[in-house]
Amino acid sequence: MCPACRALISAQAEQCPFCGAAIGAPGFRMATGNSFTDRLIPNGKMAAALLLLVNVALFVGIRMSGSDRLARYGAKFLPAILQGDWYRLITAGYLHTDFMHVFFNMMGLYNLAPIVEEIYGTRRMFAIYSVATVMGFVLSSYWLPRSPSLGASAGIFGLLGALIAYGVINKSMMARYLQTQCLTNAGIGFIMGGILPYIDNAAHLGGMIGGFAAAYFAELPRRVDDAREKLWGVVSLVCFLMTAWAFFELVRAMRQ
Repeated sequence: MCPACRALISAQAEQCPFCGAAIGAPGFRMATGNSFTDRLIPNGKMAAALLLLVNVALFVGIRMSGSDRLARYGAKFLPAILQGDWYRLITAGYLHTDFMHVFFNMMGLYNLAPIVEEIYGTRRMFAIYSVATVMGFVLSSYWLPRSPSLGASAGIFGLLGALIAYGVINKSMMARYLQTQCLTNAGIGFIMGGILPYIDNAAHLGGMIGGFAAAYFAELPRRVDDAREKLWGVVSLVCFLMTAWAFFELVRAMRQ
């Protein structure tokens, strides 16, 4: 159904044939439901599934090891970062030690990541998530320099920021609806962070700003795989390699 004129149209359509309203983003592709990840995550793609699996696997690994060394060496902590542990700005976004913490973060990731990946594409989505994670923990480092912090919520707020940016880039009713919902959810999150202890609102704010800026700069994917699309392929690859390098440095630091 078209969100503008409410006419019934094909689920594969990207533009309403009756009123001309844009449906989703250029390059938006509905999930076919045939792949494993599409069955695992509704309308999902590979990056969303992998982010969920990596976060959960690391949490299970920490719990099964009976040690907090991984979380301790990988958490955001400004004195350690200034001494050369740059990798903490990345690894902190993938680590959890508390069941409720990882549960609520994974619920947020489950709900938001597939939508952002459908709209912006896999390349941009992973780049947006990575930038948001780093920006969130950079702001947190200077706001709470001696308070260790970790969790995927900086990246999750970055996904909220990306959907808020979508409402700015795309003027359709659906984009504006998503924008309003995300602003409301972000506001609730900040209020909860101001009431409940141990919630890092600085990381949330930095993540949302980083996600908004990255998504606004990235814009929406094009059908033609031109130079700009190839650039985002390179950016996504760099983000992936930096994440892998960060965890390599974390493991090396733990062995010293």
